[in-house]
Amino acid sequence: MDDQPGSRSSGLAYAALTLTAFFLAGNHIIGRGVHETIPPIGLSFWRWVAGALIFLPFALPGMRRNWPLLRQHLGAAALLGFFMVGGTTLVLVALTRTYAVNVSLINAIQPTLTVFFAWLVFHETMTRPRALGVLLGFLGVAIMITRADLNVLLSLDLSSGDFIALLAMCGFAGFALNLHRLPRELGIFAALFAISVCGTVMLLPFYLWETLTVQSVPVSMTSMAAILALALLVTVFGNLGWYAGNRIIGPSRASMFINLIPVFGSILAIIFLDEQLLGYHLLGGSLVIAGLVLAARAGAPRKKDA
Repeated sequence: MDDQPGSRSSGLAYAALTLTAFFLAGNHIIGRGVHETIPPIGLSFWRWVAGALIFLPFALPGMRRNWPLLRQHLGAAALLGFFMVGGTTLVLVALTRTYAVNVSLINAIQPTLTVFFAWLVFHETMTRPRALGVLLGFLGVAIMITRADLNVLLSLDLSSGDFIALLAMCGFAGFALNLHRLPRELGIFAALFAISVCGTVMLLPFYLWETLTVQSVPVSMTSMAAILALALLVTVFGNLGWYAGNRIIGPSRASMFINLIPVFGSILAIIFLDEQLLGYHLLGGSLVIAGLVLAARAGAPRKKDA
């Protein structure tokens, strides 16, 4: 499953995945900030449409050159679009039905899900350093989200939104673990354009249902700004980093960088929302970084012998 990258390419992957976590932290802030005025499926639909249009001019050369190859792998692109577009849409839906703290905690389960599915489906071995890295990352996120207060954790009220968020995490894990189905020869832009289009087409019926029966996306500066910001930060830059990072170091290690989302979320809140830097921020962030270091040093996982 995982590649065997050199130190330079691994360093580039770590940088790309770190930036991806930063962009995804912005996604949570924007999504939660507009959830009362912009319906989640409509927000997701138009951000993916905008993202696909941004990808298009960069994707055209590769698509023309490798059209027979792309046509041969449209099924894989559709599967990846289902996982990625579906997962990002479910996150926005979850944010309208549960608290952000719940979604953030469930988000921290994704590395565990990715490693578990890699073991279950692809028979990858679980090394002790990797297991410890996953555990430290989860503990770090839990400390930051609960403010190191056990009462906050005990008072969490599970709702339908929490289960929707869990489904989203399964989708992201599925995307990472099936990314190898698209050949590298397609190029990153052609691949992401195909994934975006396939996923958006599958989302269209749900968007029409929401528009006709629940709420349409309002035409306003707020909605256009939110759609454009999500399209650029998450759909384009976030997916470029996530795709490249997974290709280079593999899904098991790449998934660990998801735990940086609450770290960057806290930093953004301190900068833009005048929140204070407290001890639990430092403790939780330190554990997350320690988990990343352990996972990185563990190297690429091996498949078990048949």
